[in-house]
Amino acid sequence: MHDDQPAVAPVFRGVLGSFADEEQLLAAHSLADEAHLGFEVFMPVADEELLRHLRLCTEKSGVRFWTLFGAIGGFVSAMALTVWTQRNWPMVVGGKPIVSWPPFIQPMFEWTVLFASLFCTGGFLLLSGLPNLHLHPAYRPEFGVDHFGMFIPCGLSEAGMARTILAQAQAEAIFPIYDHGLGRLAEPTETP
Repeated sequence: MHDDQPAVAPVFRGVLGSFADEEQLLAAHSLADEAHLGFEVFMPVADEELLRHLRLCTEKSGVRFWTLFGAIGGFVSAMALTVWTQRNWPMVVGGKPIVSWPPFIQPMFEWTVLFASLFCTGGFLLLSGLPNLHLHPAYRPEFGVDHFGMFIPCGLSEAGMARTILAQAQAEAIFPIYDHGLGRLAEPTETP
């Protein structure tokens, strides 16, 4: 532990299993589902088939609503700006009315697209929790290279069952995970 950080009592978070291939991970997934245990998976590469198998029913994202509200806001803002501009600085051209919608089409379209894209990006960042400046306490560097990991969050009373599930799935290594509360980008630790 570093000298400049205060000593924090480690908190038990769960059990982590490291797997060499995805078949073992799928076996652990099946066993954890049967035991009604929640889990998190670490993968070196996003495999679409594996993701579909692990997450059978994905809830729809709320980003679409952010995009819709941004588009509506952009349309209304462009309409308000163009009408306000024409009413305060009227320019009569060819006997047309001061507030005429054909010249407003282009700014309304542009602002609708602009606000929709900005709100979509903002909603995505907000709902996904990005930027995430904290490493998960169970993350290990080999999960970014060639191993798969399954973290089963549990209390000390359920740790034995979680270890049994990971052992039945032939995990190469099983670690108890403690959170030392070290904060941003702290190295993962497995000992208290």
